[in-house]
Amino acid sequence: MRGNQLRRIGDAALLVALVVATCFILIRLAPGDPFYPRLDDPAWTPERAATQRVAFGYDKPIRIQFVYYVSRTFRGDLGWSHSRNQPVAEALASALPATGLLVVTALGIAFAVGILVGAWQGWRRDSPLVRASDRVSLVLLSVPEFLIAVFALMGPALAWRWFPTAGMRTPYGPEGVLGLLDRLHHLALPALALGLPIAAVVARLQASAMREVRDAEFVRAARSRGLLDGLVLRRHALRNALIPVLTYAGLQLSTALSGAVIVERLFSWPGMGRLIVDAVGARDYPLVAGGVLVAALCTVVGTMLADLALRWATPRLRARA
Repeated sequence: MRGNQLRRIGDAALLVALVVATCFILIRLAPGDPFYPRLDDPAWTPERAATQRVAFGYDKPIRIQFVYYVSRTFRGDLGWSHSRNQPVAEALASALPATGLLVVTALGIAFAVGILVGAWQGWRRDSPLVRASDRVSLVLLSVPEFLIAVFALMGPALAWRWFPTAGMRTPYGPEGVLGLLDRLHHLALPALALGLPIAAVVARLQASAMREVRDAEFVRAARSRGLLDGLVLRRHALRNALIPVLTYAGLQLSTALSGAVIVERLFSWPGMGRLIVDAVGARDYPLVAGGVLVAALCTVVGTMLADLALRWATPRLRARA
């Protein structure tokens, strides 16, 4: 493994450590603790709460708690979730596949739609249809995910009843192929609400890059050889115009993960974002810290995959590696 690759891995590890440390400190500076909300329960007396604080080490200074947390994390122990009464690793493992499905689908929609629309906008000369589509992408870019999700719930889900309003599947629903279609039916609105704002950003980046590439010398040379316009677009222009989009792709995983927190809550999607929101409300320190750690790791891995895709699209970067 070469020096620059080792340096990237070291930077990624440092970034994850900083994110986790910041989250750990901030959540412990907030008022209350994992047992504070349960003091309203008659069976949960202040004495019992104090005993639990001592048992889980919350009576110690923050720096001591942090050292304990880091040492346990390096051993693969993310702690105990007080709100769910199970190990944090098990709680995250049960929620991560649902978030992964939602985020991957949303990003797939975002980049497929964004690249196709942006390439068309940039390749075509200015026209009323191009200007109209550009305004639509600008509106989508300006509207946050939660507003799109609210509109989707109010219109297609509640008013028109085209889509379900909550969950990943119909309770006691069909299995097999019909069950897969049922899951896709539940997935459609959350994925669109999460993916459309990202698609708008991708489309504008792709269109700007395509406008620069369409008049480049190598494109004119390809046209002079008599190649069809569509072939020039696919073989020569699009690959070079993808470079800014691929550079931006790694950042969009963190955007999608943060947007999934609200979208999952609105659609009652049983994913990691909804899990972390509930954990914050319950002051479940280990679960929040574990969720942030997993999200940071996913973002780092996504950035590295985007870097590999960028090297595929840019031969000169492969030559330097």
